[in-house]
Amino acid sequence: MADLWAKKWGVKVSVITPSFNGMRFLPDCVASVQHALAGRDFEHVIADGGSNDGTLDFLAGQPGVNWKSEPDKGMYDALNKAASRATGEVIIHLNTDEQLNRKGVLAALDLIEADGLDAVLGPTVMVDGKGQFLQLFKQVITPRLIDASWHMPVQTCSFIYRKALWERHGYDSSYRLIADHLWFRRQMELGVRLGVVREPIGIFAWHGENLSSTEGKTSSENAMDSVTFSRSQLKRAKRVYRFRKLLAGGYSPKPVDYEIRKDGELKSVHIAKPRLKIRGNPRDLVS
Repeated sequence: MADLWAKKWGVKVSVITPSFNGMRFLPDCVASVQHALAGRDFEHVIADGGSNDGTLDFLAGQPGVNWKSEPDKGMYDALNKAASRATGEVIIHLNTDEQLNRKGVLAALDLIEADGLDAVLGPTVMVDGKGQFLQLFKQVITPRLIDASWHMPVQTCSFIYRKALWERHGYDSSYRLIADHLWFRRQMELGVRLGVVREPIGIFAWHGENLSSTEGKTSSENAMDSVTFSRSQLKRAKRVYRFRKLLAGGYSPKPVDYEIRKDGELKSVHIAKPRLKIRGNPRDLVS
């Protein structure tokens, strides 16, 4: 009986969400988690920083959500608080303006369970603030440590990892914008068994309220400051990474299907030839 239960439910999943005045997106985020993980053993842990936009009233009406509202030192402090309360073996970091794509999430969980991996990554659907498709961030290869030095090779909403990774090294809350990049790089330094799926896992929204769209314009934080690889090593690494991605089909705009919630409704979307790169700065293209 225990084996049948484990087969049906698998590892418990904790979705951790930092929150602050995100009611514009939060209802769809919460509903997305419930849909994507239906039939699984999961919890949604929300660490709110003291919202005053109706968020707390909404959360109070969500009996299936584990939430707490208190002052924090920013997003990464909230993430650490949520992770410390998480009881799942596997964690997904999902911001209030992000969603999960059920097919990709289930594929990633199947892989992490079957192969005993530490983490799984996959493509990310990029949409604007109204949920309209912008771009497919086609992550289809596992990065090397040096790849995490010249760029952030994963989108956090499309990166599923075992809680043991956070327990050995949490997020540095002294940073406002780049702690996830530094956290991922440190995990690579400590050693991580990575896997990859082809289905989009997360849905990321570009809009004028993103931290990267506000504080990112003037922030002095730079993840490259602590990089020890030489410029020539990084240059070679970029060529190798792009060649590996080319061979894996990462630059091929094949059709993509995903599910997204818009204004309370679940919609299935098919993009026959998805754009893989937006010209210009996406902050200038969305509101």
